[in-house]
Amino acid sequence: MQYRLLVVEDEMSSAKYLTRILEAEGYVTDHVTTAEDALTQIAEKEYDLLLIDKVLPGNDGLHLLKHAKEISSDILAVIITAYGSVRSAVEALKLGASDFVEKPVIPEKLLHIVARTLEERRLKSEIVALKAGLLERYQFRNIVGKHPKMQQVFSLIESLAQADSPVLITGETGTGKDLVARAIHYESHRKNGPFVAINCAAVPETLLESELFGYEQGAFTGAVRRKLGRMEQAHGGTLFLDEIGDISYPLQAKLLRTLQEKRIERLGGNRQISLDLRIIAATNKDLTEELQAKRFRLDLYFRLNVVAIHLPPLRERAEDLPLLIEHFLEKISRNANRPIPKLSQKAMGKLMSHSWPGNVRELENVLELAVILSQDNVIEDITLSSAPIQQPLSEQGQFSEISTDLPLKVVRDRAIARVEKQYLTSLLAKNRGAVGRTAADAQIDARTVLRKMKQYGLHRLNFK
Repeated sequence: MQYRLLVVEDEMSSAKYLTRILEAEGYVTDHVTTAEDALTQIAEKEYDLLLIDKVLPGNDGLHLLKHAKEISSDILAVIITAYGSVRSAVEALKLGASDFVEKPVIPEKLLHIVARTLEERRLKSEIVALKAGLLERYQFRNIVGKHPKMQQVFSLIESLAQADSPVLITGETGTGKDLVARAIHYESHRKNGPFVAINCAAVPETLLESELFGYEQGAFTGAVRRKLGRMEQAHGGTLFLDEIGDISYPLQAKLLRTLQEKRIERLGGNRQISLDLRIIAATNKDLTEELQAKRFRLDLYFRLNVVAIHLPPLRERAEDLPLLIEHFLEKISRNANRPIPKLSQKAMGKLMSHSWPGNVRELENVLELAVILSQDNVIEDITLSSAPIQQPLSEQGQFSEISTDLPLKVVRDRAIARVEKQYLTSLLAKNRGAVGRTAADAQIDARTVLRKMKQYGLHRLNFK
């Protein structure tokens, strides 16, 4: 990147000297002799850095700095001062100058100060861009789904924007619990604070306590220096406790006490440290079963479960599949700098008829492989995941979510409805939403297909 600099110096010999030094280093440099000309230039052109002599005819260099900041608040400036003029230098820094250089100007020192100042600007710009990217990436609007259950999730995320209530996110592996947790954070008033995540199942039980609470130097063998835990790192922001159901029972008690008191003690320490953070927890376990088995504390459950968000598995929102497929194909192609490929009828049929035990994560992985293997910008076939994934009970012929207290007729009707919906979804995908062909394949009347599509919330446009 080529930077543009403006030298404001009334002594022509000094101005030429400075310009020669800067241009030899590759900077594009303009030169003016008065504050008035400088302000005109700043208003007309974009400068990355100003080099301003403290003493200018008719107007002090510091006054120029003040007015320049009013025109462009993020403009950088280095003040050139007389040797030993500490007071002027301090005043310049207070007014927003990035640094100062003393006369007589030493080329190496000048170039070092200019390079460092511009590098700091570049890094700050990158941080701003990264934050903006994170905000865009994790906005709840980027979570794809038109199913009523997903719309409820979106409404909850919106309503949580100004709240600090703990949130418990449940759902099978791959349903997007991490994405929802980040969306809650980046939609909230804490979005400028840190988002710190820890997968409680991925950290060995013996290390999880020190990871969460931190430790003091000498707390145990190997603790050669103080370490801040994830809770302290999340101060002012959000702590995401993924797979909270895997925390040991004794550690649950300590976590509960921390949430109640909003203070922690590092391991090996005796000082209470106050915390300001929001807790979001997630699990793919059924915590009611964990409570009954005495593996999860009831008091901690109620402390975490102030706001509950359940993410439905992908098989229960088949109408979202076309939207998700379009979303992931666009995202994957953009990242790979390739055109968005088209799906053959065979490929689309496979995607729509698969049960997706790995949920949205499995779908994204399958599509990424398909894009990589595609030729002529067409995905002719789909390679489904071959890794054995534990099927939910409902996919094994048992309907664990249906109570045995229900009458047989209700159980039967629900089972038939589920099979009918999956069958129709697959046929509509195969026939690209054509009702007549779907009716012919199913050997039923087209009006019956339309009635059942309305009953199950299936729309032709989603299968085009």
